[in-house]
Amino acid sequence: MSEWKPIEFVSKISNLPTLPTTISAILYELSNPDSSAVDLAKLIASDQSLAGNVLKVVNSAYYSFHRRISSLTEAIVILGYKEIRKIILSITAFKFISTVSKNLDRKRLWNHALACAITANIITRKCKIFEEGCFESGLLHDIGKVVFDYLDSNLFSETVDETLDKGSTLYEVEPNYFGATHTEVGSLLARQWNLPDRIIKAIQYHHTPGKVESEYEKIVYITSLANCLTYEFSLGDGVSSAPYVTVPTSSLCEVLSIEYPFPEDFLKSLKDSIFAGIESFIQFE
Repeated sequence: MSEWKPIEFVSKISNLPTLPTTISAILYELSNPDSSAVDLAKLIASDQSLAGNVLKVVNSAYYSFHRRISSLTEAIVILGYKEIRKIILSITAFKFISTVSKNLDRKRLWNHALACAITANIITRKCKIFEEGCFESGLLHDIGKVVFDYLDSNLFSETVDETLDKGSTLYEVEPNYFGATHTEVGSLLARQWNLPDRIIKAIQYHHTPGKVESEYEKIVYITSLANCLTYEFSLGDGVSSAPYVTVPTSSLCEVLSIEYPFPEDFLKSLKDSIFAGIESFIQFE
């Protein structure tokens, strides 16, 4: 029987960590059509650790530039605002997810989140699906698991134990303890962070893509598919040994206009890119 009531999450969510002031300002600047690369670079440079991590990722194997990018302004001009936004959110998510926990293997959860983000990004590019926010939704889709651990660590520990004992998934067991799933509370945190509705919807419905409004179907199905593929590549969150429920193939093909399952050569290329990406983003300062 759940010890929590859904209404409690609305009040308790305000106690969760908010986006740092500098990050909020940067994300606002990234969405400002009148901002300049120079102004944005100054804002990022005001946080020395953040600036160092941005340049670290820019010069990693993930982007594979033939020469070293030495300044933030140059990085912004070459990569563009969308890519810089992905990097900034990755650094922010890493700090939130990687907090030490006895209940979650945070390194494995981070690898899973990052793998899902990279997979979603590659799918949109390779399949020529023009959909904003897929990297970000993949990165943050499981943030609700961290929320549960933060709100009530002991109760979440019991949730994890039952999941492992039954060979089930957290998504199936969480309502018994919290009266809600990680997808629901994750979307609440995303809303507190003032993230776009499309990312909030992807977090909320990545286990149930058929239930989302048609306006958000593509990003939700891409996130759900990316999540499914990472489990197939043995890059799950480490809590459950149960196989991940696959995305409904007929709906997937119809919504995304793709042929699925993907060919073996595509899957191999995708897997190689995922592991290269994980190595590039694996450890921030």
